[in-house]
This record gives sequence, structure tokens and C-alpha cells, in this order.
Amino acid sequence: PFIQSITTLITSAIQVCHVPFQLLQGPRGKTPLLVRDDDANFFTRADMLESIYSSAWEKGLKISFAAIPMQKGTDNISVPPEMRASNSYFRITDNKKLVEYLKKKIGDGKTEILQHGLSHHIYENGHWEFGQKLDAKENINLGRKILTEAFDIGPKFFVPPGEDITRDNTEVVVEAGLIPICRRTSFDIFLDNPIVPNFVKRAATRFVARNYKDIFKTEKNVIQFLKPVSMKIGENLISWTVPLMAARISSAESLFSFANKVIQTSYLHRSPICILNHYHFFYYDWNSSISRNELFRCWTHLVDKFHSLEFIWFTTFSELYERSMQIQHVQIAETGSKITIESKVNIKNFSIRTTQLLEPNDSVIFDKETKISTIEELIPNRKIILYEKN
Repeated sequence: PFIQSITTLITSAIQVCHVPFQLLQGPRGKTPLLVRDDDANFFTRADMLESIYSSAWEKGLKISFAAIPMQKGTDNISVPPEMRASNSYFRITDNKKLVEYLKKKIGDGKTEILQHGLSHHIYENGHWEFGQKLDAKENINLGRKILTEAFDIGPKFFVPPGEDITRDNTEVVVEAGLIPICRRTSFDIFLDNPIVPNFVKRAATRFVARNYKDIFKTEKNVIQFLKPVSMKIGENLISWTVPLMAARISSAESLFSFANKVIQTSYLHRSPICILNHYHFFYYDWNSSISRNELFRCWTHLVDKFHSLEFIWFTTFSELYERSMQIQHVQIAETGSKITIESKVNIKNFSIRTTQLLEPNDSVIFDKETKISTIEELIPNRKIILYEKN
């Protein structure tokens, strides 16, 4: 019944939008699933990551670590309590055990490194380092240099600390050759609006900073930060958003209910999903072992849930972005009942969803239930001809 109702919604949605073809980003029309874990830094222990992610890796998930190049010792949960008043800077390159551990995971294709700002510092005005004026280019390049030295490969993507970045600094990130991964909620759109006076934006930022300052101290509140969100892939920006109902997540049951709604939407649209996570949340105040057992139970449940879904593709930002850029080279033309598909680049297991059933074709695998057609390989400048059923 679930599949039938969703299939009906798919057809209705495409017809209402008057879009005859929906190009799907995942191979064989699968929904891309990513996991982004923030705040890996000099203080991170390899065993912390292993305890959380070993089972996920065994099930085929891939983890994208947003790493802090040069963590500052300030009053921040990404820093152990005894180092929060040091005001010193700690380069991730100096944690040899962590670096070697992650390099092994990168080599195994299980992990990638994203650049998470430079020092992960939040200022008294409530803004994080890239949420205000600074020499963004110098900070970006220094952070990239440190991560490249650590992992022998430069980062391709940039995650602003605290999801806080100005429009100007976003442009600098792109000019530096990185792809920003940014939150785009109604609050972010409000802060980006040039019509809103700066003093109103500052007041709103301070209010949010005060309200979220101690939210991480209770496990009940932290559960809301372990949530799947919807993503959009653009050429110069990867954005993610989450509905307002996510703010009401305060228990395992409400998280699972929210995740089920995201899964239903993803089955409908096949658009990318990203689970946001923070490894240190599981170790309250840097406990030596996992101390937030309910949070860990939630994480394990989400991993098992997504692993059980046949329409999910476990991937990384690099893999998904590269495939998305390839799909931009696909051209589809419709003349009557004739559909011509052509690509300038080679793409394997390319899928489209159509409003109409298609005639059988040796070049295409067609799923009547989902109306998804998959071409095993699109070869540059070789046309694939399909016909709609009358």
C-alpha cells in the first residue's frame, strides 16, 4: 500500500508540474544518502569514530568528515573541557593517530574530508568565524593547506562552522575553488535579505546564540541534531534545508517519525538526503566512552533503517557532485511519442522517471511500479531512442 500510494503521488506531482522527464541523480534511480559528521579536529580520538561508525561502514555507508584544520582552544563543545581556556591553536596534522586512521578509511573508499572553516571560533557577537568580515581568502587557503598536508589530498568542499557564512564569504569560497555546503532555512534567507536592517540581524543572531548556547548539555535536546535533511546540488553550491517540524524533535520516537517522513519524500522525489551528525555528542564532555546511550540507539536505528531500503544509494559529496555535474550534460528531446536521449559524457546506470509508460527496449530497464527507466550506459554522442506507449 505504501508503494502504491507513493507511485500515485509521483505521477500526480510530475503531471502537475508539467515536467515529462525527471532526471534522477542516483544510479538506477536510487536516492543518494550521505552522512556528514562535523568537528573532527586535533583532539578527536580515532577510537571515538570507530565506536560510532564501524557498524555503519560494515553496512556500506560512507562518512564525510567536516574537519577543523586548526581548532582554537575556546569554550566550545568541540574542545575537551580542560583545554577550553587555553586560547591556543591546535593543528589536526599533529594528531598522527587520527590522521593515519582517516587516511586508511579514505583509501578504502569509506570516507572523505571536507574543510570545516579554519579554527571553529565563535565570537562574542554570536557569529562564527565566516559569519562576519574577515580575511576569508587567507583563512580558507590556510585551512586547505593544513588539511592537504594531513591527508595528502586537498578538500573539495567547504562547510562553514555553525552554518554561519555571509554572502560575500560564500563567494570567496567559490572563488577559492571550493564548493560550499550551506544551510538554507527560512532563518538563513532572513539573514541574507539585504532589506532587513543590520541591527535586526545582529539582534536575531544574538538571540539564537543565547538560546542554543546550552542546548547540547541534555541528551533530549541533542537528539534533534541527529536528523536527515534534504539537499540540493548546484554547480557552485550544495544547500540543505529542514522543515520547521524538525524543531519539535525531542525524543527518539519524534526523530524516527520525522525520518520516516523524509524517507517518504525521498522515495517520491529521489532527491539527496544527508544525515547530520557530531561524533562528540555521543561522548558528553569528552567522556572516555559513549555516554549518551539513547543518542547512540537513535543513530543505530537510523543506520539500520536506511540500510533496509533498496532504493538508497550510499555515497559521498564528491561522488554525488561529480555524478550530478555529469547529468547536466544529458540532453532529452521529445518529438511526438519519440524520446531521444544523448550525453556528452559517459554515465553508467543513468535513470529518468517519465509520466508515460515506455515501449520495451533492449537498451533500457523499465520499472512499471515507479516509472523509472534506467540506461545501463550512456556513451558520448550515441543517441538512445525510446518510444512512449500509446
